[in-house]
Amino acid sequence: MVHGEGKLDPRVYADTVAVLCSEAHYQKHFQEFLRRGLRTEHCALMAVPGGAHCLTLADSFPRFAWSGWRWLEFLLDQTGAERIVLIAHDDCRWYLDRRFGLTPKQVRDRQTADLHRVRASIKERFAAKRVELYFARMEGDRASFEVVT
Repeated sequence: MVHGEGKLDPRVYADTVAVLCSEAHYQKHFQEFLRRGLRTEHCALMAVPGGAHCLTLADSFPRFAWSGWRWLEFLLDQTGAERIVLIAHDDCRWYLDRRFGLTPKQVRDRQTADLHRVRASIKERFAAKRVELYFARMEGDRASFEVVT
C-alpha cells in the first residue's frame, strides 16, 4: 500500500518541534492546529502519554525524564527548529492515572504548572528557542486551543 506523494527531501528541516500527548482521539486535532492554526510548514512530533509531563519526572521517574529530554534534544539537533510547541489537553488519561494521585479538578492546574516548568527548563537548556504553550479541549466534535499564559 502506498500513501502520500512526493519525494523525501533531506534538505527540509522542521521549523517546529511539538511535544504533545499521544492520546489517539486528539491526534487529528493536534495536527490540524499545528498546520493551520500555527502555520507550521514542517513539524517534528514528540508524542508520548501526558506530553510534556515526561520532562518533569526527574525526581519520581528519572529514567523516563532522561529519555524525554534526550528525545527532545535529538529532535532539536536533527531538525534545526527554533520553535517548540507544548500542548496539553482536557481529560488527559495519563494525568488521571492513579499513580499521580490527582483528582479531575486538580489535573488542569497540574498540567498548566507542568507546562510552565517545562518551558523554564527548556529556556535553561536551549536558551535561543521560542517556547509556546497551549491547552486543548473538545467542544462537540471539534477541539479548541487556548494559549497558556
